[in-house]
Amino acid sequence: MGLAFEREKCIGCKLCEMACSASHEDLFNPRLGRLRIGSHYENKDLVIEGHVCILCGSCAEACPTGAIEMKGGRLHYAKEDCINCGVCVAVCPESVIVQKKEDVGVCDLCQGDPWCVKSCPHNALTNKEVSFS
Repeated sequence: MGLAFEREKCIGCKLCEMACSASHEDLFNPRLGRLRIGSHYENKDLVIEGHVCILCGSCAEACPTGAIEMKGGRLHYAKEDCINCGVCVAVCPESVIVQKKEDVGVCDLCQGDPWCVKSCPHNALTNKEVSFS
């Protein structure tokens, strides 16, 4: 199971980022969310972009200590094994891994019940089936 982002439905409110931060950090700070919602203008039209973990496994492959692993179709993170080297942050193609003072923040889909999905007022974020080769 992964996340799907539908740009057409997103209003850019960032409630998903706030919910993610609250669920993992007990703090409402969109910068600590494990997804990114951004916006800019193109030809006078507002364009909203969303970046979520695509479960590519790049972070798990690059992690030198094995703190990040792909198990059962989602990422598992062992904080105690993390040396905060930032390699996972650098290789994430969606830029959704958060480097913090002592460790990193990785999307774990809230153990199967993502707060970002539950908090989205326009259903721009949904759960999706991901096939693994």
